[in-house]
Amino acid sequence: MSYFFHSVFIFIATLDISRSAERRQAMKKSDNETSRPANKERSFLRFMRYAAVAVVTLYMLVMLIGSTTTNDDGFVYLALFFALMLFYITIPIMGLWIYSFAKAVMRHTKTDKILLWFHIVDLLLLGVIVYALNLPSRKCDAFIMAEYYKGENGWWMRNIADRYRRMLPDSTRLVVEFENGSVPQSNALSEQDMEKLKSELEDCGCIGIEINNYSCPDYSTLRFRRIGMGMYSFRLYDRPLTRQRQNSINADECLIVYNDSTVFEFRGGVIGVQYFVGKHEFMETRNKTAPMDTVEVTN
Repeated sequence: MSYFFHSVFIFIATLDISRSAERRQAMKKSDNETSRPANKERSFLRFMRYAAVAVVTLYMLVMLIGSTTTNDDGFVYLALFFALMLFYITIPIMGLWIYSFAKAVMRHTKTDKILLWFHIVDLLLLGVIVYALNLPSRKCDAFIMAEYYKGENGWWMRNIADRYRRMLPDSTRLVVEFENGSVPQSNALSEQDMEKLKSELEDCGCIGIEINNYSCPDYSTLRFRRIGMGMYSFRLYDRPLTRQRQNSINADECLIVYNDSTVFEFRGGVIGVQYFVGKHEFMETRNKTAPMDTVEVTN
């Protein structure tokens, strides 16, 4: 009899264990089925974060190039206009960007760390764009430089370049650009000389000077205007250039020979065009209207 009850007990216990295992398996299956949609949702959201950040970064780069390489703000305003016209796309993208930034700051997963770097880059790009748009709006091209160099103004530019070149010892280099009215210090010139140089450059419409008595002893450079990251300058040679030398200089896309001792120069920045915009139009116009001017060069 005891053997019978013992067998029944074992049977019931085995049945309970089997049912418990079935319940656990069913719960595990249910959890897996529930987690699959959640995983898909997280993967989709992660993809959308990457997409939003990529679009914003690309847009910022386009805005940066436009704000630092063009002579006016027309390109930037056009880009903003299209963004406003496509508000039904830009608003969700900006919402995802802000959401992604908040998540990247609060969490420290691998994805968040990667996205945080892109968010920081976007904010830095925005700062550069705002700074560039707040710079004084100025234009410059070869035609403006030619008009500015005519007459007495060109003579004064050359006088400044010659005088300060003679003031500097051999193998000395002076690079000065006056910004926001401040006068930088120089090891080559005294504070009084720097004040006078600033005043004289302002009188002839220039913002800086470059003199290199070591590697470029045959010319001085007067910086004329900075547009974005690019710089327009006058190269003033000490002696007339030969025709062969003029042709060699004109072969450079950043240089324009104005006369036998003056060259217009454009230097591009890290971002933007690396050639003198409008060079060919200017040279064609000059060839049609008049031969190159000559300037008396004093030694």
